[in-house]
Amino acid sequence: MKEMLQRVTLVVLAGAVAWGAGACQGNGRADVEPITPAIELNKPQAPIGSPVEVKYRFQLGADLESLEQNYTVFVHFLDSHDELLFTDDHQPPEPTTTWRPGSTVEYSRTVFVPLYPYLGTATVELGLYLPETGERLALSGTETGQLAYRVGQLTLLDQKENIFLVYKEGWHPLESSADNPALEWQWTKQEAVCSFKNPKVDSLLYLEADTNVEAFSEPLQVAVFVGTTELTRITVENRSPFLHKISIPATALGSEDWVDLRIVNNQSFVPSEIGIGGDSRQLGLRVYHLYIDPQPGT
Repeated sequence: MKEMLQRVTLVVLAGAVAWGAGACQGNGRADVEPITPAIELNKPQAPIGSPVEVKYRFQLGADLESLEQNYTVFVHFLDSHDELLFTDDHQPPEPTTTWRPGSTVEYSRTVFVPLYPYLGTATVELGLYLPETGERLALSGTETGQLAYRVGQLTLLDQKENIFLVYKEGWHPLESSADNPALEWQWTKQEAVCSFKNPKVDSLLYLEADTNVEAFSEPLQVAVFVGTTELTRITVENRSPFLHKISIPATALGSEDWVDLRIVNNQSFVPSEIGIGGDSRQLGLRVYHLYIDPQPGT
């Protein structure tokens, strides 16, 4: 759950700042640490706007000395001219001060490719740095300069390769953050409906959202339906954004060419009526990403 807004949707601009400031000054330790970074992507190519599952791996040498500070992982996706496209800077789930010689640190994260006007190969570089000083750590691997290490690439495809969602009743207009225009969302009303072309195969629904839990007297209950089939029921108990990956069996999609997806909240709120601003809209769930990913062959 915590991976969600630590991901790319929140760090496109934050990562760009780090790129131009401390995170990219490259003034790390002179001695190379026996730490070899690597990644695995669940697909070699992805349309812009789609999710990619990234497995991060750090192989720690037997002669590694304990790290005295907790480093942040910087992850840069670069275009063919080595210009920054987007980032996935994050704290590893195991703080670097706990990393032990001879072990492997491995974990996975979901990265949503932003709707960036670029198609083609994106190179992935990563490293470790201290946000407070910009100091980078010298690692083992293929260095590209400034203590960044090339670990892979991803081919970005046109957005038309995605399954297009038609937002129908129950949705408020798209909004974005003033501080980070790449961060976008749509509020639902108590119930919201969208439609999509039926892939007619087992699929995976990505739902990334949050809400103002203080507006409710009890936790919000969110039911997700495809057609008449209830796929899941989610309890929202805090303000931390969540990411749910929900299986949609082909049998639930039926045989029609288009399918309705419904999000049903058991309650809603109007901010102006409960003293939290002048917004007079009926609000339920704030949705950052809603994506249908067909899983052919499953």
